[in-house]
Parts: sequence; C-alpha cells; structure tokens
Amino acid sequence: MLTRSLIALSFLYPSLALLSGCSTVGQIDTNPAIAQQLQTTAVEQFFTPGYPHTRETFNQAVKLIQHESIPEQLDRQLYFLRAFSYFGPLATLTLDDKQRLTDALVTLSKREGFTDSPRLQEHFAVTLYRYYNADDTALLLGELLPILNTQLPRLAKQPNTEANDYALWETLRAYGLLLTDARKHNEVALTKQLINGNISETLLAFASSELRFRGQNDWPLANAYWALGQYRLALPSEEDGKPTAAELAIDNAVAQIAKADVKQRGIGAKNTYTLGFHVNAFAGQESCEQQSDICHIPTLTEVLPINHVCSASLFILAQDLNQQELAQSCEKLTSQESSFHQLLQTDNTPTANDTNSALRVVVFKNWSQYNAYGQLLFDIQTDNGGMYIEGTPSKPGNQATFFAYRQFWIEPEFAVWNLNHEYVHYLDGHFVKYGGFGHFPNKMVWWSEGLAEYVSKGNDNPTTFEVIKRDIEKAPTLAEIFATEYKDGQDRTYKWSYMAIRFLAENYHDDFVQLSIYLKTDYFEGYELLLDELSKHQPQFALWLNDHAATFEDETTQASAKINKLDRYGYRDYLTPSHLTQDNQHLHF
Repeated sequence: MLTRSLIALSFLYPSLALLSGCSTVGQIDTNPAIAQQLQTTAVEQFFTPGYPHTRETFNQAVKLIQHESIPEQLDRQLYFLRAFSYFGPLATLTLDDKQRLTDALVTLSKREGFTDSPRLQEHFAVTLYRYYNADDTALLLGELLPILNTQLPRLAKQPNTEANDYALWETLRAYGLLLTDARKHNEVALTKQLINGNISETLLAFASSELRFRGQNDWPLANAYWALGQYRLALPSEEDGKPTAAELAIDNAVAQIAKADVKQRGIGAKNTYTLGFHVNAFAGQESCEQQSDICHIPTLTEVLPINHVCSASLFILAQDLNQQELAQSCEKLTSQESSFHQLLQTDNTPTANDTNSALRVVVFKNWSQYNAYGQLLFDIQTDNGGMYIEGTPSKPGNQATFFAYRQFWIEPEFAVWNLNHEYVHYLDGHFVKYGGFGHFPNKMVWWSEGLAEYVSKGNDNPTTFEVIKRDIEKAPTLAEIFATEYKDGQDRTYKWSYMAIRFLAENYHDDFVQLSIYLKTDYFEGYELLLDELSKHQPQFALWLNDHAATFEDETTQASAKINKLDRYGYRDYLTPSHLTQDNQHLHF
C-alpha cells in the first residue's frame, strides 16, 4: 500500500520550528521614481544587463507585490524578480530583504484571484527555486512550502491550456531544483526543511493519481519522478551504503506507481519511470535489471548508433555527432599525442603488461543523456562531469573508455567537454603509469589531474590563474600538492596541481621525466623519494607562483557581468514539455 510507504518517512526528523507568520521586519519607504520605472518599463528590458538591477529596485518591486492588486502589475513585478535573480547582485540581499519577499509572497497567495491565475502561480514557483535555495532562507521557505503543496494538485485539475501547463511545469521544477541545490551544495537546513515539508507525500499523491497526465502526455509524471529522485538523494543515508527505511519507502512507493502505470501503458511507462526516477536516483544498471518489470535498458546501438574510427588506437561511439564534428574530435585528440610523448620522452612505448590496443571514446548528446545511459549501458556512476575508466590493463581484451558529452551550454558552437583532459588520462595510463587505477597507494592525484590539465591546456589556462591570483596568500606548498587527495577540492586537485606540474616541467624537466620513469617501471619508492627531493624547491616555487600571479591580467574584470545561471546539470532536457518554449514571457538562463 502507498500509505504504508509514506508512514515510514515520518520519523526522519523532528518538525522544524517555522517562523511566525507575523513579521517584525522594517518596511521600505516607497521610491516613486523607481516604482514608476518598474511599473512602466517593457518587461523585455528587465532581462538585459543594462537594467538597474540593484537591491533598492528589488525591494521596491517586493513592496509593489505586497500592496498591488492588479494582476498585470503583479505579473510584471514578479517577472522582474525572476530577471533580478539572474542579473542582480544576489549577495547584497539581506535576510530582512528576503523576509519582506516572503511576506509579500504569502500576501500574494491570499489575494483574490491568485488561485485562478496560472501566471501568478508560475511566478510563485519560480521565485521559490530562485530565492530560497540555501540554508539562510530555509526557515522562510517553511512558510511557503504549504502553498506550493496545495498549488500542485490544484493546477493539475485545471484545463489543458498553455498557461496552466507553464504553471504546472514550474511548480514541479520548484520541488526538483530546490532539492538538487540542497543536496549538491550541502545545505543542511534547507534539506531538513524540504524533508519535513511534506513534499514527498504531495509528489507521491500526485504521481499516483490521474492528474499525472495532460491529455495523452506524461511529462507531469516524468517531472514528478525526477523530483522524487532528487528527494531520494537528499535523504540521510547510512555509512555502509545500505538503504535506510526512508529510502526504501520512497523506492517502494514509486515502484508501486510505476507497476500500475506499466499495466496500462506498457513500455512507454517503463521508459518514463527509468528516465524519470531510476537514473535520477542513481540506482544504476544492476537495479534496473532486477526491476525489469518497470525498468528498461535499451540496446547500445539504439542510444549510440555512430561508430567512427579515428585511428588504429582510437574510435568514437556517438549519439548524434555529424561527420564534421567527428573529424574535429579526432583531430583534437590525436594532435596532442606528439606533445605528450615529447614532454615525457616515452618513445611511444606502452607500459609493461598493458593490453589496451585502442581507446573507446563515448560521446553523449548532453549531460542528461550521459547521466541516464552511462548508468544503464555501462554501469558507471554519472553524478560527475564525465570520466575515464581504464579497467584492468593486464586483462586480455580490456577496453579503456572515456565517457563524455557535448558542451551543450555553448551551442551552436561545438566542443566535447573535457575531451583533451580525459585523453591525457588514457595516454598517462597506457604509456606512463604501470598497472590500473589505484595501483599506486598515494600521491597520484596531483600527477594525474595536473598532468591532464597541463598537456590539454598548455600555458593557456586563465581560469587557473584567476584562482592562483586570488588565493596566492594561502597557496599550498609543493609537499602539500604532492599529497593531494580528491577530497581536498577542485582547486587543489586541478589548478594547484597544474601549477606544480608546470613548474617541474619548466624548471626541472629531467626530474619530471624521471618521475614518469619510476611510475612506468613500478618503482614507487623511487617516485616518493624524488618527490621528497623536489619538495625542497619550495622557496623557488613560491617565488615562481608570485611572479605568475603578479603578471596575470585578469580579463574577467573587463568582461560583462556574469549571469547567475541555473545549474547546467540541475535539470534534464528530456523532461521539458516540447510545447513550452522559452519565449520573452518565460525566460530562463
């Protein structure tokens, strides 16, 4: 029974204390000039960097929402808040500002006409996931979640119009995006608030009802599955990896919904469950095979129909690359091989007992496709930006593979994300490091990631120098960089490791090559001893870092202001209803 599954969720946390509905925050005086500008400016201008997105305009818009009753003006001010969330200085907003916004949204929800206006409900949902996605607003969100929970079933009962569909879609997105931000950015208070906000009950009730369909389309169910998958990931987990009672309750409740749907719709229902909940809860290949009554794994050629040979040592499996893109990708990969061999003086000779004959490069259309089919077809963990799997080099028939996807966020330009960086991992594993991944006990992260960054980017690495310049006063030492582990963070893993590799390559090239020889001959003791000797160059390394930091010209200060974009991996492209386009009335970045 679905009810029994829901009861198992109730013990997770004691209820959080919510803020009182009576706010004591000070009110903002009206600025007539700004208010008139907000009330008369064409809404398209709100979404341009040149519009005055300031804390004062934010507060004036909130004040207008608090006291306005005309639907068209409420629409305008709420749409300005959406624009401000992308272009405005969000860091300048105080907790009082956000309390005023909360009070205004509560007032809005009680206004006559709110429940009959899909446009205002759409704005309400978007405002939630754009402004209440961190710990500092967790308690404030507690006042608003009940409104969202009543909004979902109400909208689902409305006629199939475009306006109603936009509102329903954004309402479902609000759940998923808030949960995604909470779990990805370790927002503990936000996570607890969401778990205690009855959202799982609301989503499960919706997904098990006939309201989950819009005509013949199941995009509402697919989005509810995705939000439930994010909820499942946000739940506290056991250190031993075994599912908790709460996690099993969600799994079982969703499985019951899927089984009932499969009885009605067959393979279509299986695909919706698989791409909606299963892969977004990172349940993996084996679990899908065990649940074949509701989960579906397509064939390799269905997903990756393109098999393109670059050379005797390199081939590409692709989802949608055309001939020009395949040729460009091959050229980018093979062109850096010579520089790699020259830098490390490998003589193009593989390591001993390495049977890899050709690298397989798997390129998906985007991250969403990688997330889904990387799990289902290749049984890999896809909560990342792509990966290289070396396998066991000494095993006959072993296939080293790099999993990647298009940089979909730069379209119509074309590039494969991390293509050159990951190819260096293959070259490093095949021509330098003896054995497979994890063969050497420690002090390999800086080598692997720093080398991949250096060979793939050379001296053109402005994002690294931005960090070096910013953090030069707390720069790690050579010895600390050599001891880097992945848990030490991305800056240490990639950027400072790049600097250490570059320093050695430029100043102690013979020793740098000797390190690679020790790795190739499986002489880890010699590698460690040489690292100890190289650590003594710390004074020179510190001066070298300071020189680079001083001469780096930070081009970002001359660039246009950055947009506070949505997490590019937060949403799934296949969940977007095809008829809901991002026109001037429904912009996102």
